[in-house]
Amino acid sequence: MNDVLNVLAPVLALGMIGYVATRLGFFQGAHRDGLSKYVFDFAVPMLLFSTVVQLEPPKVSTIDLFASYYIPLVLVFTVGLFASWLLLKRSAVEGIIIGLGASFSNTILLGIPLIPRALGEDALFPLFLLISVHGITIFTAVTVAIEISRGKDAGLFNLPKQVFLGLISNPLIVSLVAGFLWKLTNIGIHPVAADMFQLVSTSVVPAALFVLGSSLASYSISGSIGPAILITVLKNTVHPAAVLVLGSWLGLNTLWLSVATMLAAMPTGMNMYLFATRYQVSPSTATTSIFISTISSIVTISIVIVLLKNG
Repeated sequence: MNDVLNVLAPVLALGMIGYVATRLGFFQGAHRDGLSKYVFDFAVPMLLFSTVVQLEPPKVSTIDLFASYYIPLVLVFTVGLFASWLLLKRSAVEGIIIGLGASFSNTILLGIPLIPRALGEDALFPLFLLISVHGITIFTAVTVAIEISRGKDAGLFNLPKQVFLGLISNPLIVSLVAGFLWKLTNIGIHPVAADMFQLVSTSVVPAALFVLGSSLASYSISGSIGPAILITVLKNTVHPAAVLVLGSWLGLNTLWLSVATMLAAMPTGMNMYLFATRYQVSPSTATTSIFISTISSIVTISIVIVLLKNG
């Protein structure tokens, strides 16, 4: 548990600084809006672009690994989506974002520091294989789903146009497409540009955590506890359990199965908040869910580590 707590402590501390600064009035709504604009419309898209350009396709078969992780991810997303509709009576768009929160792991802040520490340096290869398509596939699918849901009242004839406009106006999707197109040129990234992207990448996490903490202080959590508990249960327990069961059934080797299970056990990622704020759909639900999921993961991740080491 100490390893988990040591990794989580600076994450929680930086978020708490943003929370306290906002509560004391040193960091106000206008400041948060400006910092959010930088993070979500500039820094994250630039990071995605550089990541895609530098992405190298795997040279080994990864079918069982991807199936073990992403089939449960889709199932958990679907459960979160329908539970939010049927039990919590949430809108379609909010249901999609709740499904995202229930299935999208915090890979960068927690997955990369924790998993090699628990499983050894050999865990990095399967970990990066899973992460390489994590954001690309899920961001695109969620954006399409949200745009279809938002455009359903526009009529069937106008729906493709609505979805297309939504995609090309989303900086995340634009950066991913631009990255793939640039990669096709085989030009690569100039060292000066690479240094710039590196500077941007170091700013994304602390700025996003500060914004998240500030948002937690600014939004009322009334009405957000139910979705947050649903998301936390699905993300921290159901997702890793499903990965472990499916991966074992598929005969995935022990190390790769452990990596996939631990990645699934990571708490809800900040991308839930990114989508909630971009589409202005209950950001309080996103901040509350990320907070509760992250705090409770101190216990749940520790349990997963013990089970994997004794399994």
